[in-house]
Amino acid sequence: MSKTVTVPAYLADDYQMLTENIESYQDPEDPDVFKNYANSLLGQLIKTPGFLAGMPDQLAICLLHVVKVDSAKLLPLCSDSEPQWDDVRTCVNIHKNYRDLLSTLSDQHQEQLKTALLLLCFYDLGAAKEEFHAEVEEPEEQDEYEHQQEFNDY
Repeated sequence: MSKTVTVPAYLADDYQMLTENIESYQDPEDPDVFKNYANSLLGQLIKTPGFLAGMPDQLAICLLHVVKVDSAKLLPLCSDSEPQWDDVRTCVNIHKNYRDLLSTLSDQHQEQLKTALLLLCFYDLGAAKEEFHAEVEEPEEQDEYEHQQEFNDY
């Protein structure tokens, strides 16, 4: 029996975006759609390393075929709390053609790179969306109704 992998709360939103983006490019009639999308993003990233600033899910897609994450080694470091960059980088192997890119990303966008690599760790382990620890938000209408009820009691 395999152990269920749970995405930590600090990655839940980005992980959901990553999996939804990957799923949206899965097309049985054209299996190269996702690969072409990832290659296109990677080409843009090489030209302009900061163009994905604020989008760690998209950066993870770019790095999917560029890095190899040692998920077995990284998982214990990131399950309970967010690990430090120095811990994450020791769990990643980089394709030799992309070392300069990763070095630039590490220097200029370290937090985003770290998040993208953590996302890849959980994606590699097959964490499921249903296992998120994200808080469920109540609809605004219900909050507004409850707020009105408080004032109606006076």
